[in-house]
Amino acid sequence: MLLRFNRHCEESIWTTKQSIYFNTKPLFILFLFFLLSFTPFNNLHSQPSQPNSDSIPFAPAVNYGVGNFPYHVFCADLDGDGYLDLAVATQVNNSVSVLKNNGDGTFQPKIDYDAGYCPWSVYCADLDGDSDLDLVLDNYNDSISVLKNNGDGTFQARVAYQVGDHPECVFCGDVDGDGDQDLAIANSFSNNISILMNNGNGTFQSAINYPAGSGPRSVCCSDLDGDLDLDLAVANLNSNNVSILMNNGNGTFQSPVNYPAGPESHAVFCADLDGDLDKDIAVANWSGGNVSILENNGDGTFQNPVNYTVGSAPSSVYSADLDGDGDLDLAVSNFNSGNVSILQNNGDGTFGNLINYVAGTYPNTVFCADLDRDGDLDMAVANVGSDNVSILINLSNSAMPSSYSLVSPTDVDSVKSPVTFAWHKSIDIDPNDTVRYDLYLSRSINFNSDTIVYHGLLDTTFRDSTDFKDSTDLKLWYWKVKAYDKWGAIRWSEQQDWSFYVYLCGDGNGDGQVNMRDVLYLVKYIFAGGPAPKPLAAGDVNCDGQVNFKDVLYLIRYIFTGGPKPCQNCP
Repeated sequence: MLLRFNRHCEESIWTTKQSIYFNTKPLFILFLFFLLSFTPFNNLHSQPSQPNSDSIPFAPAVNYGVGNFPYHVFCADLDGDGYLDLAVATQVNNSVSVLKNNGDGTFQPKIDYDAGYCPWSVYCADLDGDSDLDLVLDNYNDSISVLKNNGDGTFQARVAYQVGDHPECVFCGDVDGDGDQDLAIANSFSNNISILMNNGNGTFQSAINYPAGSGPRSVCCSDLDGDLDLDLAVANLNSNNVSILMNNGNGTFQSPVNYPAGPESHAVFCADLDGDLDKDIAVANWSGGNVSILENNGDGTFQNPVNYTVGSAPSSVYSADLDGDGDLDLAVSNFNSGNVSILQNNGDGTFGNLINYVAGTYPNTVFCADLDRDGDLDMAVANVGSDNVSILINLSNSAMPSSYSLVSPTDVDSVKSPVTFAWHKSIDIDPNDTVRYDLYLSRSINFNSDTIVYHGLLDTTFRDSTDFKDSTDLKLWYWKVKAYDKWGAIRWSEQQDWSFYVYLCGDGNGDGQVNMRDVLYLVKYIFAGGPAPKPLAAGDVNCDGQVNFKDVLYLIRYIFTGGPKPCQNCP
């Protein structure tokens, strides 16, 4: 028996080849449970590849237990606290697992709610107009279940509605333009899409069915032709294509127009991939091991597919700006590979730099969202074989270098030239990243156009190659340090405007030179009460901590007899 696991842009499902289990649905689920329970997963998986060091940085997966056979995960703020929680459709448990976010991308233990018989996918939306997010799931027994939110992330008992045969994907959208959320359901055995209109209060009218291709596994609602209403894109597994159903403007739909995709089109996602302001289509092709990109011509018709290789048995695809460069990348869950593939957008709707990240066993769906609220998009992955959800935190922003402080020269210090700068090390949480430093020197506290910058330093000490011999370079300077990683995340030193005074040892009169004038200057200071060297340490030629006649003799030897340089043997 050929097993197949399916998911859509935001819906996950599993199914077998053709009609083997049409009349044996309950027995098939028991058989599948038995098969996955006793099959050594490691022998079925190809070895997942590891992240490329030049890739989008994701932390290793952290797994959270949910119900048995989780097929789909959706991220949404269910309790209204501003953080995105998880809703997971779990088939064998006939439930939806809700995991509350702790506010940092970690999650509390699951709470299960009855979701009807063998739920395939889950979608979160405000169905009853009370500003909290409700749940809708599709069920194996040709129905859907609606669970209304109590306002705090707990849910009322489900209400069931009849749809087509074997619904595998549910999507919420205002298809009739009346301001509430309607439902679109892909029915894989009846080869159609059920549309259920919202009565405005989270109850729904009877389903109206529209034909699609053969074996529709996934549906996505999006304005494909630019007329401001929501059309339908449907991935059809058996006919290897995508059906486009144009909205008539009132929530009724035209006959499907079909476009070829890849072998066993399994999941669909609509997004502006090439930046031309219309919605393109990405399709995960199960047996093709690839993703098809169909660019929109601007009117809801589509070009021929361009295919990109991913992992084995891609079961879902999600589009999001994962690297923060302003275009939409792709995340693809690979069921047989045990990983998630990231395809980075080149900025024009073409894709390169394939990166794979390890997830759980049989990852069936992926959802991208900012789970830790650090401004970049993380990933949640539902793993059918390991009964958990993997959370992969994006480190692009959260992995910015840690805070650090300047060490020397300390603020308002006087130091001899050449100057050695030192600061504490900044740590980056990404183990594959390297922190570099830029050292800024300026005569002004504003660090303006006269600023000197030493770029790309790897060490936390730096000896300035400038000997500060010019008298204009002696006197007051300001300095600070900028740490940054390869993703452009920046952390400035805690002290951003420390000043120091540079002097030449032996240059008692501060003119930038060491000569006989300095000898006379020191003699006047020591024996005639003349002005002190500026700073006083400049007159401590032998570095014994005092300014006296010994320094005059030391300086005379240096100038006239080639003696050691001032402070030559001092640190």
